[in-house]
Amino acid sequence: MAQPKNKQEARLQELILSAKRMNIQVRTEKLLREAGYRAQSGCCRVRGQELILIDRDARISDQIEFLTGELAERQGGDGA
Repeated sequence: MAQPKNKQEARLQELILSAKRMNIQVRTEKLLREAGYRAQSGCCRVRGQELILIDRDARISDQIEFLTGELAERQGGDGA
């Protein structure tokens, strides 16, 4: 059964704080889409700072899943 939205939001905030402790900036933004192009959450480096962009229009469960995976990669986890 899915978690209530407020619990999911709290989990997302916990993950964002975890990223901050790892010196990773996380931003939730409206990722613009154009015909033939589908933007999605991702990571990059800007001026030496790691940055994770999360599509704020994605379902919160998808945001949590994406951020969990990104942080696991940086902690040396491979999910196996």
